[in-house]
Amino acid sequence: MINKKNEDNLRNFFKRWPAFYYFIAVVFGPLMFGGLSAKRFLKKYYQPGRILNIGSGPLRLGPDIINVDVYPYEGVDIVADALSIPVVDSSISLIISDNVMEHVDDPNAAVKEIHRILTPSGVAYICIPFMYPFHPSPSDFQRFTKEGILELMKDFEILEIGVRAGPFSALTTILCYLCATIFSFGSEQLYLFLVNLFMLFLWPIKLFDIIFNHWPRAINMAAILYCVARKK
Repeated sequence: MINKKNEDNLRNFFKRWPAFYYFIAVVFGPLMFGGLSAKRFLKKYYQPGRILNIGSGPLRLGPDIINVDVYPYEGVDIVADALSIPVVDSSISLIISDNVMEHVDDPNAAVKEIHRILTPSGVAYICIPFMYPFHPSPSDFQRFTKEGILELMKDFEILEIGVRAGPFSALTTILCYLCATIFSFGSEQLYLFLVNLFMLFLWPIKLFDIIFNHWPRAINMAAILYCVARKK
């Protein structure tokens, strides 16, 4: 069994240098991002008021955005769990939750918390893995299909839903983890090393998603999905 603490510690170590970490993750990581990004969401759905980035890590999307995370990274404004954010009701205009819900043990409660703190007609951007291997940070509990996301966000008005990273991103990621599983021969430390090593060799496969992110059926086998929802 994989020691999730070791994997989490390794990721957190490199997050000390966020510019380097996110550069490596975007260029050599297994995901070819398309669709609506968090930054594009902020531009497309901008409205006056406070903006919250839940599960931000050390990434700062803008000077006026409030970063919330369970870890006290540099740049985190509020150290808190997604299930209990110390913000008053109906006080946030825009919320970003970018690949966070899979790490929350009760996503329905997290969504209720988002609903609580959003202003009337406030908008949330939710990005969630679908076909993606186990990756604890600090834990990893679930995946969501398109229908699963619609059910999760049933108390919101859905403005758009789509593919953030498509089927070839899913294939690349699964191949990295599969090869690491085969060639680590049961060694946990070797497994974690090989997952990242195989990413350096296999990442070009994800480039096919430049095309396939946009195919109609890609949402049925995508690595990552996104949803934009307005508080009713």
